[in-house]
Amino acid sequence: MKHSSETEQFFQQTLNDTPKALKLQVAWSYQIADWIDEMLKARNLSQKELAKMVGTSEAAVSHWVGGGHNFTLSTIAKISAAFDADIIRVTRSCRRKKIEKA
Repeated sequence: MKHSSETEQFFQQTLNDTPKALKLQVAWSYQIADWIDEMLKARNLSQKELAKMVGTSEAAVSHWVGGGHNFTLSTIAKISAAFDADIIRVTRSCRRKKIEKA
C-alpha cells in the first residue's frame, strides 16, 4: 500500500499548490454547467433548442453542460437572456464611504 500513500501525498500536494483563483474558476464553471442543465430540464428544453436560442452549436451547449468550460461574460449573458434568469449575481459587500472634508 506504499504506492497508494505516495499517490495520495502527490495528489494532496498538487491540490495544495493549485492557485485559489484556478480552484474558484473550476468550481464556478461546474456550478454554471449544473445550473444550465437544471434549467434545461425545468423548461423541458433540449440542448439543440438552447443552442438555437443563443446562436451557437449544439456541440457548444453540450460542452457547457459537460463542465469545465471557461465561460465569457458574453456567453453567460446570452444564456441568462435565453432563460430570462440570472446565472450570476454580483453583490457589493463594501459600501463606498463618503470622505468628509475636515
